[in-house]
Amino acid sequence: MKIQINHIFIITVLTIFIIFSKSNAKLIGFQSEYEVSNIQKEEVRIPGKTYIDKATGYLVIDWLNSCQNSWVSNQRMMTRFVNSHGVGTVSEINYSLNELDNGKKMDFVLEIKENSEVQERFYGIAEKVGDLEVKFKDRETKHNFPSDVIFPRQFLSDIISNLNSKKKIMVRNVYEGTIPDKYFRISVFFTDEIQTIKDNILPNNISNEFRKVRMAYYQDNEQTPIFEQTVLLNNQGVASSFQYDYPDYSLFLKLKKIKLVPSECK
Repeated sequence: MKIQINHIFIITVLTIFIIFSKSNAKLIGFQSEYEVSNIQKEEVRIPGKTYIDKATGYLVIDWLNSCQNSWVSNQRMMTRFVNSHGVGTVSEINYSLNELDNGKKMDFVLEIKENSEVQERFYGIAEKVGDLEVKFKDRETKHNFPSDVIFPRQFLSDIISNLNSKKKIMVRNVYEGTIPDKYFRISVFFTDEIQTIKDNILPNNISNEFRKVRMAYYQDNEQTPIFEQTVLLNNQGVASSFQYDYPDYSLFLKLKKIKLVPSECK
């Protein structure tokens, strides 16, 4: 039986975290890699239903200054799923975006492959002209969203600015392009829990204090989130780990290595 990997491509977007320098709020470039695994749950399995028994893979992310008043992110995620019948499926997601500093425009490319075969490919342009308008280079479809919908970099900047405040919750509408015809309503919950990384993988100028933040992702005015995310995040926007909880399975992504990339802009 084939594994149904519903919304697995959402993961790419959730990991567009931004790195700020310790001394100020200036965004700096980086390259990082995460190890992907599944979380085993104790559950009563329904006869005849297919479950995911194992998931392994990696996610690589970079954020680079384009030197043209924008930031570019490239992400690639490869995950091998094995279901309860022993059948394997390889999911590959490639996602790139170019977001202007002023938050007015974003270009994005999304490609989803399953067992090396392309399932979806989008080339999109999202621009704020009054409302948010989304067009695609390879199709005539167009979408219009409310003016309060923001892009990933602005969303994560808002998270960082509230990370160590007394605020416990914030809500934002966010469009990234991973589901091209929809945006997310995201509830962010700030906890008091702080953790550190014991492995010596962080550069000296990256803080080793990570606050636990939980996020619930909603669509189409639904009252139940389509999935939830837990991230350990420091005040520079570095994430040491992510956990994604879907109705049928959970994935855990752990930071394996990170490298800062100095800007070459004049």
